[in-house]
Amino acid sequence: MELGESTPDRISNVPSNAIEQILTLLPIKDAARTSILSRNWRHHWRSIPQLVFDGSFAPHPNTGPYLPDEKKVLVDIYEALLVHDGRVTKFELSIPGFSEDCQQIYKLIPHLASKGVQELALRFSVGQIKLPSSLFTACHLTVLKLQHCSVGAPSCFVGFRKLVILELKHVIMPEDFLQNLLPVCPLLEELRFFNSSRQKYVLNAPSLKVFIFHPHVSGSEFMLQHAPVLSVLSLPNGLRFKDWFAEFASLPALRKLTFGISSLKFSDVGNAAYKLTTTVYQLNVVEITRLLLDNLPQARLLIWLIMSSPSLQKLTVRLGTSIAQPSSEVINSLQELLEAEDRPGVCCLQHLEELHIQGGQGTRVELDLVRFVMATAPQLRVISIKCAVNLSVDKILKFSSELLSYKRISKDAVVKYVYER
Repeated sequence: MELGESTPDRISNVPSNAIEQILTLLPIKDAARTSILSRNWRHHWRSIPQLVFDGSFAPHPNTGPYLPDEKKVLVDIYEALLVHDGRVTKFELSIPGFSEDCQQIYKLIPHLASKGVQELALRFSVGQIKLPSSLFTACHLTVLKLQHCSVGAPSCFVGFRKLVILELKHVIMPEDFLQNLLPVCPLLEELRFFNSSRQKYVLNAPSLKVFIFHPHVSGSEFMLQHAPVLSVLSLPNGLRFKDWFAEFASLPALRKLTFGISSLKFSDVGNAAYKLTTTVYQLNVVEITRLLLDNLPQARLLIWLIMSSPSLQKLTVRLGTSIAQPSSEVINSLQELLEAEDRPGVCCLQHLEELHIQGGQGTRVELDLVRFVMATAPQLRVISIKCAVNLSVDKILKFSSELLSYKRISKDAVVKYVYER
């Protein structure tokens, strides 16, 4: 460049579509500040389609309790919306500390509905902020996420015809809210439900593919009447198997199952009630939390689940504390149960590639499980064992040395033993 030649203004020459992508990635306050960069940037932030008001918009102080000035925060939000002259495809409000009497929300939601909002997340940290009925006029919604609020659909509500993802956390609703909502959401594929109410939910979900059901109190129940394409199911501790295990027969597309087992009341019915009456041919991934392998009913349940899932590729077992339950027989060897299975000639782990054990104690029952997998899984690639923090070094060495002596039907199988303090 010759002396006196002006430096090219690269900021001003950034293409409009690139500016929009950059502004979308910035916190909204920083996006507004880009107006001073050049004339070409001045008004771009006013038309960005995604508006996120989170902790970066009303930062948490370093010390003391956090009580935001709700009116000031909402005034700032309103000002941003007033100067916004484009379509709002995504709006998120997740500023902690709003109180239950935050009535200004009533003015915010109808404005967003008129803007054609597609993704809406309203996350409050305390209380149960009542949402206006205008929420149900947002007919373009594809994603709806609510936390710490209360909702109720008006009688004229015809449904969210484009809704794909629904997430509810600590939301107060009428008992039949979900039951009435799902039939008028024909495209709903993912339902994440984390609630604190003791209710029974009967769900008819013909398009649902992912269902995460984790109530924060015991006593909640659900029943899936029709879920032909459900592929991912995640369930909490505390649900009895007689309440949902039989549902497998009506879930022909189920591929991933995650469930907690620690507070199941196995003594209520006979062991035969837990046995799978159908083979789950498509199930690929199983994750079990707080399993007590030395507890007879729970060990049987694990075996029956393995035997009934011939397509299983990944099995994760998070072990609970091995404390014998008074009503359950304690076992010392899993091998006896494996040999007693009424389908001993079936090699059930033809497709298993990964076995992960977390919270290992180095017990005989755990060793039996690993030995069985090594001897019957020809596609096995890795066995990962993360030991409990209270396990002694001597026991770890004894455990790992015995593992190395087991016969492996898969030549590619690798055993990884993880010890963390």
